Amino acid sequence: MMLFDKIDRSLKDTVFVYTTCSGVNEARAISLSAVEEKLVISADYWLINSIYPWKGVIQEIDQYIIMFSTQKGLSNELIKHIEAKHPYDIPMIVRTDTSMVNQPYAFWVDNTLSSSEKYITREEEKKRKAKNKEFHLEKLT
Repeated sequence: MMLFDKIDRSLKDTVFVYTTCSGVNEARAISLSAVEEKLVISADYWLINSIYPWKGVIQEIDQYIIMFSTQKGLSNELIKHIEAKHPYDIPMIVRTDTSMVNQPYAFWVDNTLSSSEKYITREEEKKRKAKNKEFHLEKLT
């Protein structure tokens, strides 16, 4: 058996991990930290209505669901990250495997998550572009 035959390619498979939280600020904070830590390629969150029993009383509340897109090989680390950041006593965290992902998306996910490059914010990108433009203008004069 050759070395490359021993690589578990399924670790690169795209999976979805999702959880719920009580507010938009929580959803944003958990999502942003997961992206910054390169545990996910994306985190989508939106408002949902939830009905469930808690301590014997039916709850009917608004929550935010977060759907993380990541690789199978990162999912356990992502789940630990969510557990550490999550304010609920018993957060619902679920991983769902996918049966098919289009190749361009899978390629983008793999290249982006395996890159050592640090992400920057849009504000940082604007500053960087302004600085580069300023530098080029100085060179021309």
